[in-house]
Amino acid sequence: MKVRTFVGKCNMEGLHQMDDHINEWMSRNHIVPQNITQTFGEERHHGGNSEPVIITSVWYEPKDEF
Repeated sequence: MKVRTFVGKCNMEGLHQMDDHINEWMSRNHIVPQNITQTFGEERHHGGNSEPVIITSVWYEPKDEF
């Protein structure tokens, strides 16, 4: 089993972009997810500012290992 993790901004535009990115990756690589997890975190920037992010991990069986 392998995992691919995606990080996106916690606003509507960021969520739509992450959805599109994940969907394109899954279609292009014929991915059938086995498990998906999501969590929230913060991305820290220089100067002490932080921004909320969503982290999505897609667990899947690679095609070439079947």
